[in-house]
Amino acid sequence: MEIKDLKLVKVSDRIYYLPHLEEFDWCTLGLVIGDEHVLMMDSGASDRHVAQFFAQLDENNLPRPDTVALTHWHWDHTYGLAHIKNTVSFANRDTNRQIEKMQTWEWTDEAMKRRLESGEDLAFSYPHINGEYPDKSRIKIAKATVEYDDKLLLDLGGVHVRMQKIENSHSYDCSVFYIEEEKTIFLGDIRYEDLLPLKPVYYSDSHEKLITGLRKYDFDKVISGHQPLMSADELYAQLAAVQTNER
Repeated sequence: MEIKDLKLVKVSDRIYYLPHLEEFDWCTLGLVIGDEHVLMMDSGASDRHVAQFFAQLDENNLPRPDTVALTHWHWDHTYGLAHIKNTVSFANRDTNRQIEKMQTWEWTDEAMKRRLESGEDLAFSYPHINGEYPDKSRIKIAKATVEYDDKLLLDLGGVHVRMQKIENSHSYDCSVFYIEEEKTIFLGDIRYEDLLPLKPVYYSDSHEKLITGLRKYDFDKVISGHQPLMSADELYAQLAAVQTNER
């Protein structure tokens, strides 16, 4: 099912993204077009999320990806991977270990409740998962085919993407993707709170380390997992305004 008002956004001749959709908790999906390879950034929540992305690529006469990279393990960024064929996929080791754990999960109401009570999964996600997957047998979870530890450089031909794990509040496994020649950074959800507690929270030490880590990159444009395109100045202003707690 195509959602007619969810359209691809052009950042440059090499970079495009499909905006987030709050109604379904769909994250932003990105595309980097190299001379030799095309990278999809995050894989989406489901087969229909992937289908929406590919339909927009086709409509705009853009190439489909032959590589995919995951920013972190949360469902809206990873459950689409099983529905993307003929690609090489990348994730850091911690993300892939968590995906392997999710592959063992049962999807009964009882099992889902136990995961929430134990803190294995996010209560925030479950209403959206239930909406996206009324039939839980449709949930397919695939891990990435290539793992890296803390960083990896991809040469797509004429454009390079640096994948870097940075400490943050949102999730222990988050990586950012820096597109060097385009001075653009794809954040996934790394700039957001930890959603596992009952009240979402930023942690002061981790938040400072995130800001320090981001300042190592010279970027002008910022693509976030659940926000519109912004400038570096806008991002740093938002990060500076965050209220943090001690862990």
